[in-house]
Order: sequence, then C-alpha cells, then structure tokens
Amino acid sequence: MADLKTHLRELGVATFVGILRENLPISVKDIQDGNTFFQLSKSMIKNDISKAVNLTLITAFNSEEMQILQNAYRLASYIVNCGYFSISQDDVILWLGYDSQKGDPIDVQIGKYGFSLKEDSYILKNMGLYELINSLTGTNHSKGLHAFKDYASGEYNAWFEYTWNSLQLFIKTHKKWEIPTASILRSGNYLVFLHNNHQVSVPCSIKSIEEFEQFSNSEIREKVFAKWIGKQLSEDTNYLALKKNCAVTAGQKICKKINLNFNPYYVSLFLQLLNKEYYYAKTTSEICCVFRVPSVNDFSKVISFEGCEYSVPKSQLNIITKFKNVGTGKCFEFRNECRFSHGQFNGCPEAKLYIGRNSSLCDLYDPI
Repeated sequence: MADLKTHLRELGVATFVGILRENLPISVKDIQDGNTFFQLSKSMIKNDISKAVNLTLITAFNSEEMQILQNAYRLASYIVNCGYFSISQDDVILWLGYDSQKGDPIDVQIGKYGFSLKEDSYILKNMGLYELINSLTGTNHSKGLHAFKDYASGEYNAWFEYTWNSLQLFIKTHKKWEIPTASILRSGNYLVFLHNNHQVSVPCSIKSIEEFEQFSNSEIREKVFAKWIGKQLSEDTNYLALKKNCAVTAGQKICKKINLNFNPYYVSLFLQLLNKEYYYAKTTSEICCVFRVPSVNDFSKVISFEGCEYSVPKSQLNIITKFKNVGTGKCFEFRNECRFSHGQFNGCPEAKLYIGRNSSLCDLYDPI
C-alpha cells in the first residue's frame, strides 16, 4: 500500500498542475475512485504511467487517500499560482518517481522544473552506512558496511553473547517459548527455532554472531529470535547497557572517520544535490512548502560543514551531521538513525537520513 500512496501523491501533483494550467473545471471532489484519477493522469502526463495501474483497482477512495489528493491539489495550486514558476501550455509534464534506479530524487518534471515530493515524513533518504560515509568522505565502501561489526566488533559480540546466554537460561527455566507463529525449544545440544513450518537448529555452544548467522537465516532471526528479544529483553538493563556500549563505540569511530576525512566534493551525494537546481516540496493537511535546492556549484559557496557527532539517547545510534549557511549564520542538522529494520542481529543496520528535530529546510534551502 505504501507504493499506492506514493503513486497517488506524485501523480496527484502532476495531474493537478495540468488541470490548473489548462483551467479545467475539475476539483478533488470530482475524483472519487482510482480509475477516474488514473485516466485523468494519463491525459495530463506525457510519459508512461502504467507502473501505477494498481490505482485503477480502487473503487472508492478512503479518507486517507482523499487527503493525499487534497494535499496534492494544494501543492499544485501553489506551484501554478505563486508567481515563481513560469509554466506554459507547451511544457511537458513527466512522472519520474517510479524509477528508483535513475539516481536522482526528482519525482515530477514540469517543463524545466524538477520536483522532489514529500508529504508527512521527515525522511529524506533510506540509505546504508556505506552511503553515509562515502558521501561525506569520498571513500568507496561497498554495500553491506556494518555499523557494529565493522566499528565495534568486540562490543557487538558481547551484546550478542549476553542475548544468547539469556535465551538459553530462559529455555532451561521455561522449557519452551512460543507465540502463535513461532517457538523456541531445546533438543539435545541445540536450540530449535520454528516459524510456521520452517525450522532451524542452532548449537548451544556458539560463541559469536557470525556463528549464529551460519546456522540461522533472515526469516528465523526476524520472526523468532528478534521476537523473543522484543518480549523478554526490551527492558533488561544489562541488555540495554551492552547495546548502548556497542552503539557508543561505533558512533565514536564513525564520527572520527568522517570528521578527519570530510571531503566537500562528494557531499552532493549526501545532500542530494544535482548539477542543476531542482525543487523540494513538502505538503501536509496543515502546511505547503517549496524550496529551491541549488546546484552543486552554487551550494558550495554558501554552506560549510560544521562537523559530525553521535547521539545514543537510550540504546540506538544516531549520527548527527551539521552544516552552516554562511550567509545567514544558521545551522542545519541531519540525523542518520542506525538501526536494524528487520529485527535485532538480523542483517545490516540501515542509516535512514532524517531532517534534524530542531532544523528547518528554510535554513538550508531557499524557500519559494
């Protein structure tokens, strides 16, 4: 459903820009179902929009979907009527958001203007740690760089070892742990993990996270092991202390690397800057904001890097990167949350990029 809402938001802006540009007597209340909306979008947008054909299955928009359309209409109205953008009848409208491989953040192109669209989220980009470090230092780390394995391996294994020993003690005491779709029990010298009809056996004698990964798989780690952790250790003070120690150690090393090796030439990857300017738009039921994102060359003249630091409020690692607008003196923060997306000890933690809680895009980009 996330794709459907994204398609509705992006196509909505493009479609309503076309409708308003041509002064057509069509409003949001005239569009109550997915097929009507899809056909309108096809008539306004010049490239193929078949990737969004799932919209035609919606027989009646619910309140949330109607709100997305209302927000799209408000943003389109702002673009057409604010006086900044010069949009003619000949300008081609393109939907580009469906192409995740294109390498830039532009979702909708209207003539010479490219727009990156956001609605009710402060997430700028889902990225891995390798992208964060490469973008700020110019290094060439490959996908899979692990915040804890690569920057706090000893602390990571200590955190895992405590978790593994706690699980064994729990099973020894309770014989079995189970929820409707998963269970853990002991059989001889093995702990047996079961999810639906999928079963794996892990030797009780393992000593490291690497060994655990060899005997398990992503499904078991997410659907069984992580579920047990969530129910049994989420408030365990020793568990949280070990997790925090791991996060602090990793944060210290990651920030030291970035601060010592910062390379402004590659920061455009981090800030999603292009060789040409484009526009970042955020719209909700309460606000409608459009910002000019300058080109790489223009941006470097007015923004300075103020350093990188880490934060671990409870046990999650956050990497805080600070920039300063030289012209205004205002500072702007980005926050990368380094956390597992599919259960503790499962795969590689992401480093999702957010706008800092006390920051505003007005301080970084130019408001329109």
